[in-house]
Amino acid sequence: MNPIQPIAAFLIAVCAISAGATEQNVYRCGSTYSQKPCADSVVVDVQDARTSEQKAESDASIKRDSAAANAMEKSRLKEEAQQRADNAKFAAALTKKSPAKPKSGLTDGATSTRKTKAKKKPANRKKEPDYFTTRTPTAKPKKAASASK
Repeated sequence: MNPIQPIAAFLIAVCAISAGATEQNVYRCGSTYSQKPCADSVVVDVQDARTSEQKAESDASIKRDSAAANAMEKSRLKEEAQQRADNAKFAAALTKKSPAKPKSGLTDGATSTRKTKAKKKPANRKKEPDYFTTRTPTAKPKKAASASK
């Protein structure tokens, strides 16, 4: 045992005894609470009005709730670990499988050519801008008949 531990325990005990748990008044000043009185302050009774049986029942209830919460946490962690293991097995199975070959006898080059033809856009289509713009319909200007003659 470290020789500092008994000294530290003694000093903590001395501090606790000297400080003491003296009763302090709590004052209500409007909608705030303070340890210092203010004008028109009211002293508030902050003592615990429960009996020792009620305190013991409350403490036991807190312990039961804590135990139930710990059990739920363990169950959740176990389920998450199982899910991670299942996901890892599934991913490993996917990487081990080789891609299926097409039955039609087409080579990879023919299938890729077919896909690019399907994705080709019309040549007269305007390129869409990278940002959103709004347009309002406008009337087309009329050509003057005298200018063309």
